[in-house]
Order: sequence, then C-alpha cells, then structure tokens
Amino acid sequence: MHRLYRWRTGLLAAAALTATLAVAAPAAAQPSGPAASGTAASGAASAGNASSTPTVSAEAWAAGRAAYGANATAAQAVESFWTPERMRAAKPIEDSAAYLDAVRTYDANAKAAQERAATASNGPAKTAATPHSVVPKDGYVGTFAQPAAYNPGFSYWQPTARTSGKVFFQMGSGYFQCSGTIVNSEGQNTVWTAGHCVNQGGGSGVWAYNWQFVPSYDDDLANPRPYGTWTATQLWSRTAWINNSDFAEDMGVAIMGMNFGYHIVGYLGGQGITTSVGNNVWENTFGYPAEGPFDGGNLYECWGYISPEWQVLFWWSETTKVPCDMTRGESGGGWLYAWDGNWGYLNGVNSRIDQIVNPTITLSPYFDDTAWSLYNATRYL
Repeated sequence: MHRLYRWRTGLLAAAALTATLAVAAPAAAQPSGPAASGTAASGAASAGNASSTPTVSAEAWAAGRAAYGANATAAQAVESFWTPERMRAAKPIEDSAAYLDAVRTYDANAKAAQERAATASNGPAKTAATPHSVVPKDGYVGTFAQPAAYNPGFSYWQPTARTSGKVFFQMGSGYFQCSGTIVNSEGQNTVWTAGHCVNQGGGSGVWAYNWQFVPSYDDDLANPRPYGTWTATQLWSRTAWINNSDFAEDMGVAIMGMNFGYHIVGYLGGQGITTSVGNNVWENTFGYPAEGPFDGGNLYECWGYISPEWQVLFWWSETTKVPCDMTRGESGGGWLYAWDGNWGYLNGVNSRIDQIVNPTITLSPYFDDTAWSLYNATRYL
C-alpha cells in the first residue's frame, strides 16, 4: 500500500507541524561554533524543526588544552575528550531512562490509536505526498530478506563504510553512542541519525553535547578512526520528537565542522536521500549494534521489504519495520533505498527495536514530508 492515512491526525493530536516543501535555495547560512562550556544551548525553530548549538564541556576544554595548548579549538577539545576508554564506556542511548520511558508512552498511545481506528467508519481526507530525491555524491577519498544482522566486512575506504559511522556524545551526565550516515547536501555538512541521538525528547529541553562522528569506525583496525573525528556545530530534530517523543518523527541531523580543510561530504562523499517512495519497498539497513552478541565495534547490515508497523483500515502507524536482529546501539543508522552495494538513498533511520532481548525487527519513522522538511532546513548549512 503506497500511501495510507495518518493515525496521529485527529486521533492523538500530536504536535507535528505542517512540513514546508519550499525547494528554492535560501541564503547560505553559516554554522556557528559550539558554545563554550557552561553556556546554554541556543534554539531555533523552522517549519516543525528545531536546532541547538552543542556545548563543549569544561572537561573537554581541559583535555583539548592539555593536548593542543591554550588555543585549542572546540573540535580539538571534543576529539581529545573522547579517549578510547570513554568510547568503550559509552552506552547505547537506548539504555537511557528517558528513551525507555518514551518507548513505553509511545507504545501505549499507538495501541489506543489502533483501537480507535478499528471503530472508525472511514479515514480522513487524503493528503498527497510528493516524492523527493537528492542523488548520492562521491567524495575526495574516492533478493531475500536477511533478518540476521550480517557483517559485510567492508574495507574502511568502501563508500558505504566511509559514509556510515559511530556517534559519541553526552546527554545529561551519561556517555552514549549511536550510529549515523553522511548525506549529500548543498552545504556538504550533514550527518543524519535518530532524533533521540541529538535530543532527549518529551519536552525536556535536553540536547546532546560533546557530539562527535567517527566515519568508518572499526575497532578491528589499528586505528579505529581511519578518517578522524568530526565535531558537530549544530544539532537538529523535529519538534514532534523534541516536544512529544513522537517516534514517527524520530529523526535528527548534525551539521559537522570542517576537517582536513574539507566539508565532510566533499571529503568522504554522501549518500542520497529520498522521501515518499512507499512503505513496502526494499531497504538495506546499517548500524553499529552494541549489545550481545555484538560489541559495537563493526558496521552491520540487514535487508528486506519494509512494511507498516501496524495498519487498521485507513490508518497506519507512519513508522515502518524491517526484519532485523540488531541490538541497541544501532540507533540512527541509515536505511538505504536502491542501494547498489556502494551508494543509495537514505529512506529511514534505526529508531526502535521490538524487544531488548533477541529482537526480530527494527523500526524507522516513515520518510515523507516531515523528513523532507528537515532536509530543507539543514541542506544549505
């Protein structure tokens, strides 16, 4: 079924705002650097999206100055803070109490929505969604479902490996990890991940800080950071996630600072992005599962046809699922549509699993006008 009706509209009165589909280029925005430790994160909202400038903690500044001297940059401070020991100590963000509470609340609301939908006589007026796509871009560095996560054994320089990576950040007082994907854009600075990997959600106002992305992370290498560490200068998510922990809009974008004199897409390449292609298409999904039998050190892959998380008559979840047994730590990893073994189109991110022990499916927000709105808000940064 290509397009079904939205369960949240009129049923749960979620706080999703109408997505803006303007494609004309606004004036190029200049990302600001991370705020000094102790300053409040800034916030800005646009068409159902919101952003923050991630702070750098006092401890990170001290580490950076110890390694690089008094004039250490914010990027050097964050890189110095994330020692191998801290990266190993980082827990999957899915272990956090806020995330687990959000899942319980969302599941209860979804169950209630299904019960209401079962008694509804018809659906609301259908709203059309226009598909959008942006093609992948290479950088300077050059048919059966697979429910069991597979280690593709990519060399670190292979395009899918170098456009995927691990995310390390702090939220509150904890050390956390997620997964992410570099996506092509005019600004050439975007890494996509889950919304809960940048903001705690639930109206808490808590954003991540000391946020870094390690492309092609692989702990089997002598240097698990073959392309260095890239530090976020802005974090973005949907207001429906930020205010209401709405997993149908659990998507996030990090604007990365430059490294080695390059923008991250210019250096490593970026996957494309596509929206509104349907909820029963073939996807290849990627991530860094970190709980047994996995250890978070390698990129894993699942694949198969996606389907709605649930559907009752005209209503559906606005979330999709794929057979996969990846464990927590995979959050934020990319779902690639029309993947050719190197390049594809981002069409989802790992958001939830069906159960903590022995998971069988991974779920993603459906990429429609909401994802396109977030892309438009960040593409020129």
